Amino acid sequence: MNWFNLAFAGWVIVIIALALAAYMMKAPPVWIAIGSLALLGVGIITSVSRAKPRI
Repeated sequence: MNWFNLAFAGWVIVIIALALAAYMMKAPPVWIAIGSLALLGVGIITSVSRAKPRI
């Protein structure tokens, strides 16, 4: 498992946990989706920027 996969899996777990917490606090589903998409974008950007290039 390379660094990108590991970092991205961690971000997905964090996003799911935060979305479930927001759902339990009765946040509107639209805002949960917007927040999840924003965090997914941040997760992809950070995972790609920290991944070592393969040569």
